[in-house]
Amino acid sequence: MQWDGKQMAALAAAADSGSFEQAAAQLRITPSAVSQRIRALEEAAGALLLSRSRPCRPTEHGRRLLRYWRQVMSLQQELDNELQQQSSQLALAANHDSLDTWLLPLLAEAAAEEQLLLDIQTEDQEHTRALMAEGRVMAAVSSEAVPIHGCEAYPLGSLRYRLMAAPAFAERYFSDGLSPAALRRAPLLVFNRKDNLQADFLRTHLQADAAMCPTHYIPSSYAFFQAVCLGLGYGMLFDQQLQSVQPQGRHLRDLCPGKHIDVPLFWHCWQVQPPKWQRLRQRVQQAAKLHLAVD
Repeated sequence: MQWDGKQMAALAAAADSGSFEQAAAQLRITPSAVSQRIRALEEAAGALLLSRSRPCRPTEHGRRLLRYWRQVMSLQQELDNELQQQSSQLALAANHDSLDTWLLPLLAEAAAEEQLLLDIQTEDQEHTRALMAEGRVMAAVSSEAVPIHGCEAYPLGSLRYRLMAAPAFAERYFSDGLSPAALRRAPLLVFNRKDNLQADFLRTHLQADAAMCPTHYIPSSYAFFQAVCLGLGYGMLFDQQLQSVQPQGRHLRDLCPGKHIDVPLFWHCWQVQPPKWQRLRQRVQQAAKLHLAVD
């Protein structure tokens, strides 16, 4: 079946922006025209493609169609760019810790050499794959091992996290160990309300419930690291943070020596992809070998 390009563009714009009004501004048409194009596309598909909620979201049928459309458009763009020697755009989802450390340098190098324009969206590693399922990105670094339909997942290695604190903080709260009483007093650092890493560690290694801990939420990878160094609280840091250019990390105290949590990462991408993206995937795999833990 041949899909109408204007109708597909309207669906993609509405799904990305969350409203017909913003989609109309992006496409330089009226909201009514956006609505008409999406309705015509739904009639052709024989299914509801976009929920009319606020913000509007693609349905399962809509997500499948968007994945197909973005793949077709990316291949077309790649051909056009090769003929015209222009830059290609890559929409990519990555977890915060990877982007802030090992991933960004290789992306910068690839963008320069491959003439890529990057559209990076950040999410917790458990949720980046969902952005691919929604058709919003074309590749993702995710902790999910199973790819969505039409995609492949390549193992990269693991981020190895340890429970760390500043020396003064450890002396103040944990001089007698990580007892239940100490855990009820010591402020715990958590990235955001989707972050289960600290809770998983406490449950697995200390048989403790993170719900009893007073908690600071610090939704920035670098700020989270700084918060541990400054003694604002204790939390999970991964090995590369502790060994990188952050000299403060070398003075932090491991609260549970020898115990850690490994978060496996996978590179998700379409089975059919332009040569530039294949080369990017190879770069990612090579960098991961240098920076991530391998079992």
